[in-house]
Amino acid sequence: MTKFGYHAYRFSFWLAPLVGSSFLLGVSRAFEDPSLHWMTWWGTIVTYLFVPLVDKLLGRVTTRFTPEEQATLVRDSMLRAIPWVSGLVWLAILGWAIAHVPQFAELALIYQIGFIVSLGVMGGILAINIAHELVHRNNKFERFAGGVLLASVCYGVFKVEHVRGHHLRVATHDDPATARLNETIYAFVPRAIFGVFFHGWRIESEALKRQGHSGVAAFLRNENLHWAALSAAIAAIAYSFGGALGLAVFFGASAVAIIELELVDYIEHYGLLRSRDPSGKLEPVRYQHSWDYSGWFTNALLVNLQRHSDHHAHGGRAFGALNSHPEAPQLPASYAAMILAALVPPLYRAIIHPRISAAGARASA
Repeated sequence: MTKFGYHAYRFSFWLAPLVGSSFLLGVSRAFEDPSLHWMTWWGTIVTYLFVPLVDKLLGRVTTRFTPEEQATLVRDSMLRAIPWVSGLVWLAILGWAIAHVPQFAELALIYQIGFIVSLGVMGGILAINIAHELVHRNNKFERFAGGVLLASVCYGVFKVEHVRGHHLRVATHDDPATARLNETIYAFVPRAIFGVFFHGWRIESEALKRQGHSGVAAFLRNENLHWAALSAAIAAIAYSFGGALGLAVFFGASAVAIIELELVDYIEHYGLLRSRDPSGKLEPVRYQHSWDYSGWFTNALLVNLQRHSDHHAHGGRAFGALNSHPEAPQLPASYAAMILAALVPPLYRAIIHPRISAAGARASA
């Protein structure tokens, strides 16, 4: 199954809620002890320094599960529980953060920024990434729970656009979440965020129109509006606890979480393009249309998000059953390390462009 064995593989995914819990512990200590105020940056330090270093030290673990093994992993009760536990840890973190806005107000500005950024980083991992797993599930309640997590960082529209838009248009110029060859991360992120909101609303509006709804009735039925209303309700709670500062914490952390997601999107499909036949029909989504990475530690933290090639080829497959695909374009390092490299566009191009050619992938020039 893997060189670590079945049980080690299963238990590795507890890293996600554990990292969230360590953030909560670290920030609570920072509030109590002025000498530990630097720990408001704890979530950012762990995610973008500690995790990629440990990931590199522990190396890669490839998985080539048989269909029988995949069926066992899909049914595994502990693996099914991990997204729920992770989501609850995030809601606890968010609730704790909102409740402690008065203490947050007493921090120096640099530590306030650290708190908001780290809270947003945790939101990217435990709200958006876990929601990404849940919105692909066949169970309606699990998809609803994914929407709640997304609304908790003001990105409920992602539930609609990702499943009904991105997975259909991936690796095309019509997909806002696919970065084009030579497009910098600075150009991509605002384009992707705007595209997700625009396409998400359009997808749902067109679906409602096909169902015979129009005008105000269609607007009120729009799923995106419902998630926006939930985000507004959470913002109202934040305001009730901390006034304008409470809103700054909530909206600031949400912005960081959204940006972090789109930074990851940049890495996942950069420069890859599906071909069309003479009639203009797109080829099916294949493994070569997503970047893949088998770093053990980061995949444990991100519930196998980096096994992205298998995810796009089999969108409904549970995270624990995803396989590695060496035939897909391979990243040289974890998402966190690649995001840091992408902040320097010439460096990123120097790293990635030769790998596009080596993989025989069609580039999206």
